[in-house]
Amino acid sequence: MKFSDAQQKEVIEASSGQLLGFIVDAEVDKESGHIISFIVETNGAYPTFFNKKRETQKIAVQNIAIIGKDVIIVSKNIE
Repeated sequence: MKFSDAQQKEVIEASSGQLLGFIVDAEVDKESGHIISFIVETNGAYPTFFNKKRETQKIAVQNIAIIGKDVIIVSKNIE
């Protein structure tokens, strides 16, 4: 799967069914080149004129339960 494909999928928390947002970036291990975690932009976090920073959450790859056609299901705690 391409990273751009993952960015278009909704990220959902499994136990609550809550939409967490969409993937905007990834953290990569420098030595192995493997993705360690995805950075998800929080749903509904829009920049304002004074605050251009968007809220994000880090989701470890180990916490991803399923990558489906349209969604990514996260099964454990997020940071």
